[in-house]
Amino acid sequence: MATFGVPQPATPTGIAEAPERALSSRAPCDNPAMLFVSHPDTYVAERRYVLDVVLSEFMGLAWEARLGGDATEIALAGEQAGARLTILDGLFATPAHAWLTPRSLPPTPLAHWQPPADQLAPTLTEPDLPMLYWREPRSGAIVDVTGDRITIGLDLFGSIFFQLTRYEEIARPASDEHDRFPARASLAYREGLLRRPLVNEYVELLRSAIERLWPRIRTRRPAFEQRLSHDVDWPTHVDLRAFTVARSMVGDVARRGDAGLAVARLRAVGSRLRNTPTDDPYYSFDYIMDLSEERGLQSAFYFMAGRTDQRFDGSYELDDPVISALIRRIHERGHEIGLHPSYGTFREPSLIRAERDTLVRACDRLGVSQERWGGRQHFLRWENPVTWRAWEQADLTYDSSLGYSRHPGFRCGTCYEYPVFDLLAHRRLSLRERPLVVMDMSVIDTDGVPHRSAIGIVNCLRERCRMFGGQFTLLWHNSRLASSRERRLYRSTI
Repeated sequence: MATFGVPQPATPTGIAEAPERALSSRAPCDNPAMLFVSHPDTYVAERRYVLDVVLSEFMGLAWEARLGGDATEIALAGEQAGARLTILDGLFATPAHAWLTPRSLPPTPLAHWQPPADQLAPTLTEPDLPMLYWREPRSGAIVDVTGDRITIGLDLFGSIFFQLTRYEEIARPASDEHDRFPARASLAYREGLLRRPLVNEYVELLRSAIERLWPRIRTRRPAFEQRLSHDVDWPTHVDLRAFTVARSMVGDVARRGDAGLAVARLRAVGSRLRNTPTDDPYYSFDYIMDLSEERGLQSAFYFMAGRTDQRFDGSYELDDPVISALIRRIHERGHEIGLHPSYGTFREPSLIRAERDTLVRACDRLGVSQERWGGRQHFLRWENPVTWRAWEQADLTYDSSLGYSRHPGFRCGTCYEYPVFDLLAHRRLSLRERPLVVMDMSVIDTDGVPHRSAIGIVNCLRERCRMFGGQFTLLWHNSRLASSRERRLYRSTI
């Protein structure tokens, strides 16, 4: 039969130097059964990583893997004969010389497939499923169900690996004015899929196949969470120049239609001079915490601890009495403190480490202690895999930089937190990624005016996260709650 949607056939060696992970994973689950997984001997570290993330992390299954065969085959451990699930290779069929090059990217436009209701019925956001890497099985059907055998031509593991590792950002790099990989360069944006958590949909297809073959196995379904985070770029409205204040006040009335904000801005000048910023329109921290606590949520506030570019970085210091008191109050109210590395750090591991240490020392002096430290890069500046490596080296627990500043959606294809993989070193890192789904600037313009469809977009993405028991991660700056319009929008999105 014809083969589509894959690179050239693989050479038998793949990447021989790639280090192997452990051959099995005993996930914390109630299932007494263990899955036996056999797979080809190419890209072993990459395969074992994605197997562990999907089977253990996302589905709560114990598994054991061995090398062998020309496809990934799953069976119930201990059964010599019986049900079998076969998943054909796509990405991992790439020859070594084409790995991480444009030749290994999914061919576009993507093919779409609609699961027959009488075979498998995975949870999907839309009736058809886009296919990144796939091969047509001998039967001619993308999914062939014959008795106790299921063959899936859609390369689920390779397609999930492609999205979680941000493979395309190395294979076909692109940069915007801030040296960020732009949303418009991504496969998901070009194919109109940025608002679909495809990884989660692929996991659901795998889940439906496993539960059909082995009804007694119950996979884990996580509970939905809302995760609110706030990058503290400008804790106060710091510009006290009369001309700038007057110009902003005119804009409040003429463009934003908010005379109350103009008055608040004027009051902020006096409060700043008195070093009591409670009247400052940017100083919205108590409002944020009050609202989070009202909804039973915890907020994370990411603070800057250095300055590498005066054009873009905030101008506050952690030992400023106002900032110190703020950090202590956030902690006492049960919310999280995190790191917001400055503009020029994303390619500089030593700078990220230094800023992390500065933040932790400042918190120690204030009696603020946390078991884990995470955060987000300023301006969402991130380079694959340099920034992830730097965060691991800085002993940070999680990163939440992977979203797009102007386009809400699923940059990593998922609404699940997950451990990350270094594509160049062929190894799993200790760092975890907490994908950013919505940033405030993606649904409001620079004058603080919500896009016409802002609430609908945010609600749609939240409900898609809820559909899969994922985490809806929202970034809302404290400085984007200055106007009554911004506050109304924020209240409607959490």
